[in-house]
Amino acid sequence: MEIIFLGIVQGLTEFLPISSSGHLYLIKNYLGMSGNLLPFFVFLHFVTLLAVCIFLRKEIIKTLTNKKLLIHIGIITAITAALGLFIDMFAKNLFDSKYFVSFFLLLNAGILLKTRNAPEKKDRDAFKLKDALIMGALQGFAVLPGISRSGITIAGLLKRGFKAKEAFTLSFLMAIPIISLVSLLKVKEFLNSVVPLADMVKGGIAAFLFGILALFIVRKMLISKNFDKFGYYCLVIAFLSLILNR
Repeated sequence: MEIIFLGIVQGLTEFLPISSSGHLYLIKNYLGMSGNLLPFFVFLHFVTLLAVCIFLRKEIIKTLTNKKLLIHIGIITAITAALGLFIDMFAKNLFDSKYFVSFFLLLNAGILLKTRNAPEKKDRDAFKLKDALIMGALQGFAVLPGISRSGITIAGLLKRGFKAKEAFTLSFLMAIPIISLVSLLKVKEFLNSVVPLADMVKGGIAAFLFGILALFIVRKMLISKNFDKFGYYCLVIAFLSLILNR
């Protein structure tokens, strides 16, 4: 049941702007789960990658014929990978601090709350090199537990003036290459899995189904101008994590 629960949490939080890494870290510690769960989390990333590819299948086909956007996504991926590796190398020891995740959940909440009344004028064709550089940097900072990748990139796109529907599509299109890259780099971790294969499959099914649900929720909240409401949730979780970690 704990594995299925983690699958549900991963599926929802991977796409909701509330930080999957932050939630999985807090839940793992709260449940007192031991052992190397990294292989299981890598597997869940593969599953959620499949979910977003199916959900955006039409947009992916369109993007494959858009040379300019493909180049920009390539630039975003390169910047994200470089910044993510830098943070992972020099700040990873801070990730286990009991207040570290709480602080960045608070920061994530502030980012989401700032999207209220963001200008929405630009279409996808207005995406420039400057936008790609900014998105690459923002996506790179999402390696920090508590910072949501979807949250910080969608917020960035909204503040840059992109329409809600375009912000949603662009954010998840730029996620596909980096999630694929990270998953492939970590694939060897499967050899050290402490989670039985049958349980991994059950957790994966849960992650896939709830991942699809999360994508529907994010799109609806964006279009209905309620995206900033996720910020209040992050505030509550941040303060709860501080209380539980005392």
